[in-house]
Amino acid sequence: MSITSATPVPDAPRRAIRRTRRGDEKSEQMRLTAIELFLRRGYDGVSVDEIVRAVGGSKTNIYNHFRNKEGLFVAIVKGLCEDILASFVMIDISALGVKDGLKTLALALLGILLQDRHLAFQRLIIAESARFPTLGCAWFASGPERSRSIIAQFIEKEQRTGRLRRSDPHQSATLFHDMITFDLLHRAMLGDKPSDDEIRHWVDTAIDAFLHGFEWK
Repeated sequence: MSITSATPVPDAPRRAIRRTRRGDEKSEQMRLTAIELFLRRGYDGVSVDEIVRAVGGSKTNIYNHFRNKEGLFVAIVKGLCEDILASFVMIDISALGVKDGLKTLALALLGILLQDRHLAFQRLIIAESARFPTLGCAWFASGPERSRSIIAQFIEKEQRTGRLRRSDPHQSATLFHDMITFDLLHRAMLGDKPSDDEIRHWVDTAIDAFLHGFEWK
């Protein structure tokens, strides 16, 4: 059963909340502190009182800006979804050929996904997706689907030049994305983090399979 705040009576007037710069700054400190606590302990392992004690101030800062613990958690997850892939979205591979472009994207993406912070974030999402199903959907849209869309844009560009045969760019990107990420990411989440040499070998093998397949010509 999901945890939600009481539903307000329809048309009931809500008290206006007075926001100040100092209050905004304190709430941002609480948000940053809460990120680290949630990543380490999960949703149930963190209380509003603990966040307030760590930062100072009062619960009013959280209630005014996030309404409750659930609202704070939602804001944190949505923010992390945007932040984690920010550098990946900015990669410029416009001058690279197919193989170099795919390799650059693959190594950059794995460099992000295999960071301890992202592994903790993904564990948190998996653990809380039943309690917050809409957040699970939001993570999927701004996480895996977003990185797949970046790869799809590159594949589509290469298809227009004739260097790749025509196919559904998003489907092709999904196949490549999952080929490079699934095994290494899940191993890392279980504590078996691959070495740099393993990552490079895995990426090279995946690119070769993606471009040429395993059929004997």
